[in-house]
Amino acid sequence: MDSQILYFTLALLACGLALNLKLTLAVLQTSRRERDAPEPLQAGAPIPQVVARALRGGATHRLGDSGQAAALLFLSSKCPKCRAKLAEIGRMLPQAEQAGLAIWIVSHEPGWRLRQFLGDAFPLSRVLRVTLRDYRALNATLASPAYLMVDHQGVLEAAGMIGDDNWRGLRDQLADSVPAEAEVTS
Repeated sequence: MDSQILYFTLALLACGLALNLKLTLAVLQTSRRERDAPEPLQAGAPIPQVVARALRGGATHRLGDSGQAAALLFLSSKCPKCRAKLAEIGRMLPQAEQAGLAIWIVSHEPGWRLRQFLGDAFPLSRVLRVTLRDYRALNATLASPAYLMVDHQGVLEAAGMIGDDNWRGLRDQLADSVPAEAEVTS
């Protein structure tokens, strides 16, 4: 056998072995990540005590410990559906404030990307940034556009995708809570 062919065959075997090792390690890493992923939150359970930082001003907030009912929204700058929901959410803010509901967008994305994504459609003072670990604790599936409805004691009341039945119920309830004189002036 020619030594050139032997070296070529050995090089191919070494490359195959390296590729196999790389793929095996990738599978192990993925399975470990899935195994260690937090379970989605269940209604009736308290949400994790997560510390978040406001995008504008940098004030810290402890989610689930504010003593006020809150809607935590999970939007992604890379999600076209999320961009389409911004106007609807922005219109809900004054009504939610009157009803005593705090609406927060919670994200782990960089501040510059969030500012670019939100533009003038949503006040930056209502945007909170958290670490990826805390984001996963709140939104284990990394779904977007999604929400968590949390009562004043930090207990999860409902979770789902923005636009589902619970979300439409909230939107309709907030629209019905607007005083008649406010509707006339609008």
